[in-house]
Amino acid sequence: MWNMAVSFTDERRLRILDAAAAVLTANPRASLAEVAGAAGMGRTTIHRYFPGRHDLLVALADDALESIEQAIAAARPGEGSAVDAMARIAAAVLPLADRFRFLEQGPEVWDVEDLDERWSSLAEVLDGIVDRGKRTGEIRAAVPTSLVTEVFAGALWAVGEAVSDGRVAAADAVPGLVAILGDGLRPGPHGP
Repeated sequence: MWNMAVSFTDERRLRILDAAAAVLTANPRASLAEVAGAAGMGRTTIHRYFPGRHDLLVALADDALESIEQAIAAARPGEGSAVDAMARIAAAVLPLADRFRFLEQGPEVWDVEDLDERWSSLAEVLDGIVDRGKRTGEIRAAVPTSLVTEVFAGALWAVGEAVSDGRVAAADAVPGLVAILGDGLRPGPHGP
């Protein structure tokens, strides 16, 4: 009986998070009452799980980061060439784009220290891939690692939004992103 209660609680929490991600993506200023309506629950139920809007936003960001962390880990970032690893990460993360579009709300979410630290840890994984690519000659040595990481993360974000908005076909997203970034990162005939 106890396990049923836990799974029902988890199911409700996930339903709230799914509804909140959709509602807040469409309207970043949406109220908890609007989230509750989209989740098919009352406001008091939402408040039992998330006492305030900030608590809900932090939980959404935590859920999104956990999904991204799992996707990156599943993409095997330490294996193969740097460009191949980046392609696998793009293929794993882009389908999650709708799930984390609400993160555009900025400081209201990102001022939470733990979330910023986790985001930095993900950037370190990407930095490691870039550094590996520089060592193997696959990526221009003269381009700062942090710049490549930020451009890659920003491109993932932008392409995810373009797919969600219907401006880019999902089938074209990963190959196009890899072609643009991969070609731009490779050393040219005139040196690194």
